[in-house]
Amino acid sequence: MKLLTVFAVAALAAGVYHYRLQLGRSREGRQGRSNEMLAEAVRSAVTEQVSRPVHVRCVRGIVTLRGTLPAVERDLVLAAVLAVPGVIQVTNFLETDEPVGDLGPMQSGIATGP
Repeated sequence: MKLLTVFAVAALAAGVYHYRLQLGRSREGRQGRSNEMLAEAVRSAVTEQVSRPVHVRCVRGIVTLRGTLPAVERDLVLAAVLAVPGVIQVTNFLETDEPVGDLGPMQSGIATGP
């Protein structure tokens, strides 16, 4: 009788393990799609503001921007990205054509939304 109980508990544990494994995989798939949808929304908001390409990457609401822009465009891009619904934080790796001494109000680093 004890052996049967051990097998039943082991089968239950294996079932819970596999269920949680599948649940995690389905969440990753949904998160990947939502990351790509957010990245596309950010790209469309950024496209109107820039004259040069900007690389956009999104992971769980955190947007990373890379590229080289004039300082005025950089500030407009950061404001536009923060206005996109779903953006939690912006990591700014955008470089400017201006000398290093004048970074402007939106310096390289992290900006957070409301």
